[in-house]
Amino acid sequence: MKKRALLSLLLALTLLAGCAPAAEAPTSTLAPLPTATASPTPTPEPTPTPTPEPVDFREFLDGVNAARKAIITREEPLDISPYTPDFHEQNHTFTEAEMERLSTEHGPEENLTKDDLLADVNTFFTLLQTTYGAYHYFGGDDVFFPIRDAVREELAAMEAPTVQDLNDVLYRHLSPILIDGHFILGNYGMRDHVQYMYYVPGIYLDSLDGVEDPAYLKPTIGPDGRICWWYAAISRDGSDLPSALDGHTLAWQRAGMLPRNGKAIAFDESEWEGVPILISRRMIASLVNGSRDPDDLKALERLASCGEEYAGSPLLIFDVRGNGGGDEKYIDSWFQGWSGGKGERRGTITFRCSQLFLHHHTFISPEHIGTYCPAPLYPTGTSAGAWAERSGPTFVLQDKGTASAGEGTVLRFHAVADSLTVGGLTCGCYLTANNINLYLPHSGLHCGIGTGLISNETDENRDGVGYLPDLWVEPSKALDAVKRLIEYYGLNTEQ
Repeated sequence: MKKRALLSLLLALTLLAGCAPAAEAPTSTLAPLPTATASPTPTPEPTPTPTPEPVDFREFLDGVNAARKAIITREEPLDISPYTPDFHEQNHTFTEAEMERLSTEHGPEENLTKDDLLADVNTFFTLLQTTYGAYHYFGGDDVFFPIRDAVREELAAMEAPTVQDLNDVLYRHLSPILIDGHFILGNYGMRDHVQYMYYVPGIYLDSLDGVEDPAYLKPTIGPDGRICWWYAAISRDGSDLPSALDGHTLAWQRAGMLPRNGKAIAFDESEWEGVPILISRRMIASLVNGSRDPDDLKALERLASCGEEYAGSPLLIFDVRGNGGGDEKYIDSWFQGWSGGKGERRGTITFRCSQLFLHHHTFISPEHIGTYCPAPLYPTGTSAGAWAERSGPTFVLQDKGTASAGEGTVLRFHAVADSLTVGGLTCGCYLTANNINLYLPHSGLHCGIGTGLISNETDENRDGVGYLPDLWVEPSKALDAVKRLIEYYGLNTEQ
């Protein structure tokens, strides 16, 4: 409007100048006229390009609702039967003494030999075959036996292999296969597959019309709070991202995480301009002198019990940035109270009930040994999915530190209307569950092996990548961005 007003003023001044009275002719003799020259043609004022209307918040929210609801209410069941065969023939693989040795932390034996390390290779792959929940998900014997043989061959060729050599060789052969954020192998986590959010700061588009490649543009929250688009993508290290698009030079930047200052908060409640803000950075009490911190336990119990108090909130911000996990029973209880038990994520969880599983969990009935235990033994459960209608936006803040039970929190909100996730990718640490710590008998090499197999919404493995946000913003600034959005669209004036 300012440009149009200025243009009108300029046109008015031009017209006034054309109507001015002519000057009186001089009485002296006229000098010869100069050679006539063509008058320059005035450059017309450019027509202002109309600014696209801001994205309608309700339309954006309805689009997210429709996509989520289609996944949650899909009729076809999640079928993980190909990954959960019967394995009764593996019963009694280990003796009680062997299981005790495998379950007890210890160092390497004295005078450790190459043959001892080769024996540990065999034991390790037997542990995978009999205990690892995702063993068949990643290909079973057909995949793991050739790796076992290659590891043995490489170690056998060494003159005097060490425990670290065993660790290094196992990791090098397994890391391309085991895309499992929970899996621990000695001093390695399976991190070769991790992907990150990259973005280009400072460039915002109000429309996708005419862009070269829409795949590199994601919805975000602009500096004024409106929903718009910016350049954002998923990459391992950014080297595969384009350096220019749509006439813009793209200076890609890897998204950060919420800075951690001191001890992670178990649960906290506050508000901003009447909008409740709930924060959960952990779902397990920290250890203090070998015991669980009573303050953390009290905070987690508060989390579990207060969901119903926020059920009527027309706006809510739930911040799980940096929440690395713990026990999902707390958020499950909160969610049931908040949603009235109506929303239920789509997913299946099952556990490989091996001897070692029973050794760690004596409440499991022995008749389950050799089967995949049904999920109702655990609070996470199995669900075909149930969509909960709800009026009033909930903003869930997430980042690369959101893992395990933190990701379980995000997934629960996926089953409720008007929920938007804001920030970056989550960690991608949710394929397996119920990790048990095992130690190879000769070397003492530590292995953290998940006995459970989880599928969520689809059977796609999200580990390493994580769950994508609905609104892609720098995660450390997600809370401020949501506040701007609420103010821009006047959401807090509608309460």
